[in-house]
Amino acid sequence: MKNAFRLCALMAGLVITGAADAATVLVKTNDPGFYNNSIGTVLNGTNGGETGPFPVSDDASRSFPNAPDLSAAGAILGNWLGDPLHLNSNWRFLSAIPNSWAVGTEVAVMYQFNTLGATNVNASFGVDNGIFVWLDGRYLFGARGPGSFVPGEYVVPVGDLAAGTHFLQLLLEDHGSINGYDVNITADTFIPGPAVPEPTSLVLLGLGLAGAGIYAARRAIAST
Repeated sequence: MKNAFRLCALMAGLVITGAADAATVLVKTNDPGFYNNSIGTVLNGTNGGETGPFPVSDDASRSFPNAPDLSAAGAILGNWLGDPLHLNSNWRFLSAIPNSWAVGTEVAVMYQFNTLGATNVNASFGVDNGIFVWLDGRYLFGARGPGSFVPGEYVVPVGDLAAGTHFLQLLLEDHGSINGYDVNITADTFIPGPAVPEPTSLVLLGLGLAGAGIYAARRAIAST
């Protein structure tokens, strides 16, 4: 049961509470983000998830202190954890991330936000059934359990964030008859940073600058 997992997670160092009380929301579930639903079942495992991050039918509550092996989906996900500004063609930017997906499969989600600084950041999640979480490619936690998702099911203290662009990266799983998830990242203080180009926009900007460079070079040659 998920109540049993909450106890295990608390013993493991996760803070399991209700909704966060921090004043400012950095990321929420229905924010625009990047979505990859091409993973399918390649990460499904057996024997309680020992041979894959997510089991096909095992609903036992479990925490994952170590990041999962995603090599089976490497070509599908690309280097989304190490270089999120350069996503492959399996990723789509959506104005709102779908809150349901094909039962028995995995999907990846990424939210991008910019700040000049944030203090006492807390990451709150609910999911049916499993979730792995990274921030800027740094693994935070993983968990799964039976039952529907509940906001505030898992709360992880992140600490302070330095100025810059940040990426919240999620891998979500379901093997029941329904699914869904909730995310709420808050901070006691938050200074919004200037708008930053989206990953796909950076690619287009690079192509545009390259084209401008070629054009300028041709003009210089023509004028000599």
